[in-house]
Amino acid sequence: MNFDKLFEPGQIGSLQLKNRFVMGAMGVGFAELGGTPTARTKAYYEARAKGGYGLIITEVTRVQDSEFCTPFEPSLGDDKHIAAWKEVTDAIHQQGACVFPQLHQPGRQYTKTILGHEVSAPSPLACPIFDEVPHELTTEEVWDNIHMFGDAALRAKKAGFDGVEIHAGHGYLVQQFLSQFTNRRFDEFGGSLENRARFACEICKDVKRKCGDDYPVIIKLSGEEKVPGGMTISDTKIFAKYFEEAGYDAIEVTICTYASLDWMSAPEDEPMGFNANNAKAIRESVHIPVIAINRINTPEIAEDILETGKADFVSISRQSLADPEFPNKTKEGRISEISPCINCLQSCMGYMTDPNHLQACCLVNPRVGHEAEYTFDPVDHPKNVVVVGSGPAGLYTAYVASKKGHQVKVIEAQGKLGGQFRIAALPPAKSLLANPLRFWIQEGKKQGVEYMTNTTATKELIADLHPDAVVLATGAKQSKPPIEGIDGEHVFMANDVIEGKVRVGHNVLIVGGGLVGLECADFLRERAGRHSTIIDQIPTINYGVLGVGTHLKARLDSNDTAYILGATIKKFTKDGVVYEQDHKEKEATGFDSIIIAMGSKSYNPLEAEIKDLCPEVYVIGDASLAGQANKATEEAAAVAFHL
Repeated sequence: MNFDKLFEPGQIGSLQLKNRFVMGAMGVGFAELGGTPTARTKAYYEARAKGGYGLIITEVTRVQDSEFCTPFEPSLGDDKHIAAWKEVTDAIHQQGACVFPQLHQPGRQYTKTILGHEVSAPSPLACPIFDEVPHELTTEEVWDNIHMFGDAALRAKKAGFDGVEIHAGHGYLVQQFLSQFTNRRFDEFGGSLENRARFACEICKDVKRKCGDDYPVIIKLSGEEKVPGGMTISDTKIFAKYFEEAGYDAIEVTICTYASLDWMSAPEDEPMGFNANNAKAIRESVHIPVIAINRINTPEIAEDILETGKADFVSISRQSLADPEFPNKTKEGRISEISPCINCLQSCMGYMTDPNHLQACCLVNPRVGHEAEYTFDPVDHPKNVVVVGSGPAGLYTAYVASKKGHQVKVIEAQGKLGGQFRIAALPPAKSLLANPLRFWIQEGKKQGVEYMTNTTATKELIADLHPDAVVLATGAKQSKPPIEGIDGEHVFMANDVIEGKVRVGHNVLIVGGGLVGLECADFLRERAGRHSTIIDQIPTINYGVLGVGTHLKARLDSNDTAYILGATIKKFTKDGVVYEQDHKEKEATGFDSIIIAMGSKSYNPLEAEIKDLCPEVYVIGDASLAGQANKATEEAAAVAFHL
């Protein structure tokens, strides 16, 4: 397939771009707490510029230091940040890319607990997520905010940015003025479409006054809000006309507000490029370029969006985390060598919404945030490396170690590679999980990795291989606690059910409400009308990271999945279980089959035996502590890049 459209030069205002690839803004949180960019910031963006993007748009960047979405959000709210940003823009320009900051005010979408002051908004309506009634901005304060955007844009120009993007999507302050969902004002900034567009239009005019008419300004607009009473494409097509008249040079069309945030990074059950039709609708209303975004993860989808006239540029966001070289590999025809985004959201959206992290990474590419530290530079002294286990931790270790020049052998007891991650790819809307396994194996083979399947790793075998380093990535085993009746012939393990090794009845009891149990219920939902009841001692169900989890819940709800929570299993019976709930013994009966999804325990049988065999023995992933796959690849990276 040809990708001619993707590599045509493009124009945004006075700025010519070398291709149609835009790296979309995503929060990564690599700045200092005060908002000054760091060496990590520079290395992160430099890697994407080197990867071939025509335009890079930085993550949300505050226009005043005291207003932000996360404490590590970068800033252009003060002149003190200009010098550090200049280092970033210089590095990007040296790689042949252009760069805009994404200027932003959160408005009501944050919390006084972190900011230290009350939030502000067009109207005193609380964000459904944070539930804090905001201060209603006075008309004078609205104009102050407009000037803050203009001042930040001027700092951006001094720092070497080629233009700016105004964030009017995802429910932030500019969008709050646009939408009747959040704007109930009675002054010139509320009411009619024209009035609600005024805030965004005046920001553009202020930027142009301060930076020059030829300084490019993009606006990022949610085509739909996906909430009752919120903006629809009918509204945003009109807003787009106002924006063009005000002087905006391009429109990037995103989706959602915080109350519908699961649409921003929609999982696999939404089609790739699903939001491009909104971009097309807006493109038909204006004469300035339109940029499409949302689940554009393959070159084929990106090219099709351009070829069919849905947009003039494509914004690649989470895929740019998974592979910084996405454009270059596309141009060189190395499509199979693109490290794939799997829309898991564990380390991007998951980390950025977790107060214990607030800095992004990537399950598939744990180099994110470590670009300067984790390099593929060849080692001076290649080692003989033995990896035991072929789940994500083992395969990623083998991929990195071999690419750096080590001789690598992978020992796998099963006949297939991939560990439990291979099984995790079988439930609905999870097929993408198989892609990194394919990628790591493919690239490992190119570098000479030997994959020894159907082979049990023993001390003797490892000794015969004479390793300089052994990496134990033996994973975890499904838990099967010694409860009376658990070995009954009608009781099955979740992985065996999902793999198709056993057949279950139509009315099923699943013991365990973690993700394995939930995805097992989702798996059975598709098969001949099976119905699941999930029982667990936990008080509430956690469906997983926003987007993936909310869509999973919706699918289970559509099948009337039942739940028995706060329940401790006492014994298994011929058609159910006896359990204790609220200090009372109860019974759940009438089930054809029972499925055990009670978690996993680390499996590490070799460490003690081989610790004296070679100078370096590492235990990583589930073999160290059973958990999410992103933790496994992060541990693998920490070992493999320093072997």
